[in-house]
Amino acid sequence: MVQKIIKAKSYIEEAGISMKEVIEWNYFSIQKWYNSMRGQYQKVSWRGLTCNNLGAPKWIFVLSLAIQNRLLTRSRLHIWEIADEVSCPLCTEAEETIEHLLFNCRITGEIWSKLLQWQGINRAPMEWQREIQWAESNATGNNAAAQVYRLTLACAVYNIWNERNNRIFQDQKKTVEMIVRQIVLEVAIRGSMNSKTEKRIAEIDTYCKGG
Repeated sequence: MVQKIIKAKSYIEEAGISMKEVIEWNYFSIQKWYNSMRGQYQKVSWRGLTCNNLGAPKWIFVLSLAIQNRLLTRSRLHIWEIADEVSCPLCTEAEETIEHLLFNCRITGEIWSKLLQWQGINRAPMEWQREIQWAESNATGNNAAAQVYRLTLACAVYNIWNERNNRIFQDQKKTVEMIVRQIVLEVAIRGSMNSKTEKRIAEIDTYCKGG
């Protein structure tokens, strides 16, 4: 028992908490201990797009990589001298950078344009960083439209990246309309997990109804 007490004391001290502070606590708080061990870090501006997203974990993972410009595009691989080919595998008209892929590419731009229209957002696709900035300002709330937007963004980025990989490694290709319908269907399925998003999707869901 004495050894356990001594060991617990050492853990507390390693966390940067003095025994005096522990004694002054009205109750033991795991959260306080965790925050002390973690330290203070500045929150990223885009956390609301990923942390409050109802999308599948794999969607959120790919979206977070895209936001941080960490997807292994051909441009990045070429800089590291891993790949010689740099053209976009979707349109073959420009170098594949994250900025081109999302959504300057003719094909992905059309995909995102249709998805914006589906949500009732009347604007053209923007450059990737501007899209993120727009989302941070307009789609981080808890209202149904914001939640559907975050879902759609995550699902779109994932499916675009998946389509890109399928064209490179599997020599398989889908049309824009097929990709859009797949994204809408997957968003509808994930959105059905929440009553607010389910209602919102039912109001706008023309694709799954054959519209």
